[in-house]
Amino acid sequence: MNNILERTHLYDWHVKHGDVIPFAGWEMPVRYSDIREEHKAVRNSIGIFDTSHMSRFIITGPESLEFLQFLTTNNVRKLKINGGQYTTCLNERGGIHDDLTLYKIGEEEYLWITNASNGSKICDHLMKHMNDYKVNVKDKSREITMIAVQGPNALKLMNKMAGQDVSEYPRFSIYPVKLAGYDCYLCRTGYTGEDGVEILLLDTPYSDEGKKKALAFWEELLMQGKEFNILPCGLGARDSTRLEAGFVLYGHELDEETSPIEARIPYAVKFKVEPHYIGYDVVRHHKKEGGIRKTRIGLVMIDRGIPREHYPILQSGTPIGEVTSGGLSPTLNKGIALGYVTPEMVDIGDIVEVDIKGRIRNAQVTKWPFYNKETYGASRLKHPN
Repeated sequence: MNNILERTHLYDWHVKHGDVIPFAGWEMPVRYSDIREEHKAVRNSIGIFDTSHMSRFIITGPESLEFLQFLTTNNVRKLKINGGQYTTCLNERGGIHDDLTLYKIGEEEYLWITNASNGSKICDHLMKHMNDYKVNVKDKSREITMIAVQGPNALKLMNKMAGQDVSEYPRFSIYPVKLAGYDCYLCRTGYTGEDGVEILLLDTPYSDEGKKKALAFWEELLMQGKEFNILPCGLGARDSTRLEAGFVLYGHELDEETSPIEARIPYAVKFKVEPHYIGYDVVRHHKKEGGIRKTRIGLVMIDRGIPREHYPILQSGTPIGEVTSGGLSPTLNKGIALGYVTPEMVDIGDIVEVDIKGRIRNAQVTKWPFYNKETYGASRLKHPN
């Protein structure tokens, strides 16, 4: 068994400036300063994340549309060039093989960005079905550095570095842009709830030259972002910001036994005309006729205590589910969680209990995002969406 951990182009910088830990087969920074400080930088100014551990595939060919319609649940046919969509890839049981972002970057060319933990699995899945279509799949993960720039000042920094107003690009779009002279794709997406971008720094092979280029670009971001109080951020702040936004994480809210309807991400699913995608019948049944076994909820602690993964959720002392992700919200200064419960057991506003290591603590079922959308998050800004 291969226990050697992968490293991104920026590994040496992370080791020098932060705390590096094993994550999804990679050595990644969990923090550089304090997780709460990094979290608040994303909510109030700018935070940047090395996301190069995620997998990136280029799909080309005359039947690339049909190939992706078969493998993903959103409607690829509606994608125009420079457009993107959040979607899922399912198994035959309707369980989630992975969630991903898909972009159309050419007439017969698409970019598939998938979770680090599922890179090998998805690569195998794409290769397995590739021979049934006139398509070509290339793994570009090691040739493209990926960096997320997130926060209310993120687009100000991008405008400065691009010499143009990139806020004109709508959410879930992808455009070729030069940033401080570097060739990039600018994706108007993110995983924090805030406005911002995910940058694909092109032509950075995993070599000394490629690493040097990636490092120079990373340091350029930090230098030009000083006036906006930019901070480098690690996995800790990435997880706490996505949790506050109510975003799902594979291996927690999503897995091979959970359908998109149970996960309450119906926007990733479209009921397209034939040929149907893998898992179509199960998901359609869940959406149209019910039959789900569980449903995702959000919780804010009323009593003191931090909910963690696998902690039981109870109603009047009776177990009804369990926490899948939980932690302290730096914005609310309260414990928050996502979890699954038996369908139709609770409604928004209901009080339930969380078993925190044998201590029963009250929590309230709530909507996500957990923060006030008039104070935090992308929707409070005036950029076009």
